[in-house]
Amino acid sequence: MSLERFIKNHKNEFDDEKMPNLASLDFEARIKKELHYSNQPKRLRFLRSFSIAASILLLVTLGYVFNQNRVEDLKIRDNLVLALGENQTNSTRLEAIYEIEDRYDNQEEDEKILEAFFKILKGDSNSNSKIAVIDALLNFPDNPSVRNNIIEALANEKEPLVQLKLIKSVTLLREQRAKASLQQIIENNESLPLVKGNASASLAMLNQ
Repeated sequence: MSLERFIKNHKNEFDDEKMPNLASLDFEARIKKELHYSNQPKRLRFLRSFSIAASILLLVTLGYVFNQNRVEDLKIRDNLVLALGENQTNSTRLEAIYEIEDRYDNQEEDEKILEAFFKILKGDSNSNSKIAVIDALLNFPDNPSVRNNIIEALANEKEPLVQLKLIKSVTLLREQRAKASLQQIIENNESLPLVKGNASASLAMLNQ
C-alpha cells in the first residue's frame, strides 16, 4: 500500500480537531510550568531586595535610638556628677550618690563618676557623704583605683565613723596593703578605743 493511500485511509487519526484529551492536558500543564519558572527569578530578586532594604532600615533605626539613649545617659551622668561637687549641700550629694547606685547597679563603673567619688573621699566632705561613697565604691571590688583610694583614705582619715567604715572595707576586700595603716591606727593615741579594737580585729584577720 502506498503512503499516500495510507494517509487517506487514516485521515481521521491525523485530524487536529480530535487530538487526545490527555495530550491537550499535558501540553497545558507544560505551558503553566514554564510560565511559573520564568516568573520565579523576578520574584526572588524582588524578595531579596526587599529583605536587604528592610534590614538596612532596621539598622539605621536601631543606631539612631542607641545614639539618642547614649546622649541622654551622658546628660544624666554629667548632672549627677555636678550634684557631687563641693559647692553642693550634703543632702544633695547623698541623693546623687544613692541615685548613681540605683542607676548604675550591675553596670561597668564610669570613670567620671569614680573620680567624683574619690574627690569626696579625700576631701573635707561630711561623714555621711563619705560613708555613702565607700558603700558605692565597694560595688567595684576588682577595680584597682577603687582599692588604692580606699587604702589611701584609711591612712589619712581622722573621723571615727569613717575610719570604722574604711576598716570594714579593707577587711571585706582582704586588702593586705592596708596592714600598715591599720597598725598606725592601733598605735595612735588619739584613736578611739572602738576604732582601735576594730583595727586590731581586721589586722588579725588579714594576718591569717
